[in-house]
Amino acid sequence: MAYGDFEEKLEMVKCFLHDSREMLDAVEPQIIAMEEKALTVGEIDEAILNAIFRLFHSLKGSAAFLDLQTIISVTHEAETLLDIFRSGQAVIEPTHVDLLIRTTDFIRNILDVVEQQLNDEGYEESATGIIADLKKTIVNVLEEQEPAAEGQPAPRLPEEETAVAAEAGEFIAPANNIDLGMDITPEILKRFAEESNELLDEVESTLLALEKAPGDLESATAACRALHSLKGNAGFLGYPDMEEISRCGENLLGQIKEQKKNCDPVVVSFLLIAIDILREGVRQVEAGCEPELPGKQEVCAYLEKLAAEGSSQKERGNEEKSNKANKETVATGEAKAEVKEKQTGAGGGQAIRVDLDKLDKLLDLVGELVISEAMVANNPDLKGLQLDRFEKAVLQLDKITRDIQEVAMSMRMIPLSGTFRKMKRLVRDLAHKAGKKVSLEIIGEETEVDKTIIEQISDPLVHLIRNAVDHGLEGAAERLAAGKPETGRVTLEARHSAGEVWIIVEDDGRGLDREKIIKKGIEKDLISSEDHEMKDEKIWKMIFEPGFSTTEQISNISGRGVGMDVVKRNIEKLRGKVDVRSRPGAGAVFAVRIPLTLAIIEGMVVKVGASRYIIPINSIKESLQPKAGQITRTPGGLEIVSIRDELLPVIRLHDLYQVKTNCLDLGEGILTVVENDEKKCCLFVDEVIGQQQIVIKGLSSYLGHVQSISGCAILGDGDISMILDIDDLIMSAEQVKR
Repeated sequence: MAYGDFEEKLEMVKCFLHDSREMLDAVEPQIIAMEEKALTVGEIDEAILNAIFRLFHSLKGSAAFLDLQTIISVTHEAETLLDIFRSGQAVIEPTHVDLLIRTTDFIRNILDVVEQQLNDEGYEESATGIIADLKKTIVNVLEEQEPAAEGQPAPRLPEEETAVAAEAGEFIAPANNIDLGMDITPEILKRFAEESNELLDEVESTLLALEKAPGDLESATAACRALHSLKGNAGFLGYPDMEEISRCGENLLGQIKEQKKNCDPVVVSFLLIAIDILREGVRQVEAGCEPELPGKQEVCAYLEKLAAEGSSQKERGNEEKSNKANKETVATGEAKAEVKEKQTGAGGGQAIRVDLDKLDKLLDLVGELVISEAMVANNPDLKGLQLDRFEKAVLQLDKITRDIQEVAMSMRMIPLSGTFRKMKRLVRDLAHKAGKKVSLEIIGEETEVDKTIIEQISDPLVHLIRNAVDHGLEGAAERLAAGKPETGRVTLEARHSAGEVWIIVEDDGRGLDREKIIKKGIEKDLISSEDHEMKDEKIWKMIFEPGFSTTEQISNISGRGVGMDVVKRNIEKLRGKVDVRSRPGAGAVFAVRIPLTLAIIEGMVVKVGASRYIIPINSIKESLQPKAGQITRTPGGLEIVSIRDELLPVIRLHDLYQVKTNCLDLGEGILTVVENDEKKCCLFVDEVIGQQQIVIKGLSSYLGHVQSISGCAILGDGDISMILDIDDLIMSAEQVKR
């Protein structure tokens, strides 16, 4: 494999294969469902079509990062065909569905090849047939002609090739092949993989820092030390290939820290390639396989060549004088690093590794404890009894329960540093692809969030940063003409605020183009021409609509109107939201606001008839009992309440959920003002019971979607209460208001 083929490939190959196969598994039933809807109803289900398009787009985007040109070519043509259907220029027919299914089969076969040889080279000819069929179909549907004849199927991969590729793609090599005269237990291999990943993350972050500051000897020393540790661990367990790559990388870093070799972009790139190969080795160890590292010999040879060049350059200089200065500098750097390590260790305390499943089980048990404590404290059998000692004991139990909950939640809290560090590599790669100079500033990477949020926030961040680099930042010439520095700036910031985590992506680029967005919104019937004077906040929200894009040129990185839609959907799954701000010529800010945890919230319990509902406390602005003069009924039957010169619509929960109640007069009940995304409405309830901690439980799948309900909870008396989805309620109120 050529050296260039390693760029942007090895690091993402594991996730790419896993995610791509999941996407293919998801897209095939949706293609069939789209066909069934088209045949029965006579029209395309736009939601399903958009979902299929997003899957192909995501697959192409991931393949582009890995430079898998065959997959890129096929998915690009499939996207173009789907885009025609999305624009309403053609009606989907069974032959189109057959072609899309054949396309997914072809991509699935190519993934087996990628797993075997880490690229999709050698199958371009096989792809030519299906690409030709896709292009022919595109021309036919645009000209409103019959699609490609059924008797001309596109060539597939031969079954023999598929079988060979699938067989060769299995990295099956039992871990017990290692013979060290000792028992290598799964626990030892697991510990090795965990520590290796930590060491590789450290090396990568220090290399990126070293690229920006080549004279930073502390970074070179830290990276050298980490590779030295990895080399020793790999040698101990009998992984010679991993040991050799670590040794070669360590030697080159040694030349850099002794100032015998300059740290230029070429050096950093090949060291990053070595890191990616080592990561693949760690992945194979985790999977119980003997590490097989393609490209190991070439990379080691080149690392040794770079190290040898450093020695030659040094020999041509004033060796004695330089060596003395270098030794003093290195000693100082190592001493500083050693002191830093000791200081960190002294303040950090001891740590042990705990399986994540155990932490999940612990938090579940804490949730049950919170419920049980509430059931004891609110036991109806004790109502009216004077039990002073019991009440004191309940207060103490409540305090202890909250302390246990905080400790259990803190154990699941993970710093965002790992996720943020990956964005450094992403920005570097995107900048090279776009031919731009970009610097990434990270603020607050030590901010901690629940591990579940960490797992789901990475994809939206990738889309936001890709959008900032590709769309937001201008090229060097345009920036200089505008009086800006040649290097664009992207800031990634995290902080805690009022029970939420704010993750902010900001750039100093050209900003959002209001006029272009309005024009596109009118074209897509999202707004009318009369809405031209609407507030910026409403204008910016249109960029999150499926298929919305103001980019005139489609590239492998972006331009299809996909990405921001993904951001919105994924953030909403986390019960979060995205705020957008922009100034022409000064850049844009995307602020993602998500809860600290997804498991336990503070809620207000309200009563409607015999039913009780829970309102998340963060959504409540105030509660009041309105007077007759504040209430207005419109001719259309909508009830409006005036609160401090603000007119708010009223939602009667008993009407919404068909609950019988004797409290029908607004003046007799309670209006709870709720807010989401600067929009408000009033919820009419019989009474407010009180605030308590709520353990969120998901609704059973057989219930399907329940209007404006986000989950349920068990109350202190054992009854089930529904948790209101405030965002959905306000949206429904806005629709009625219009």
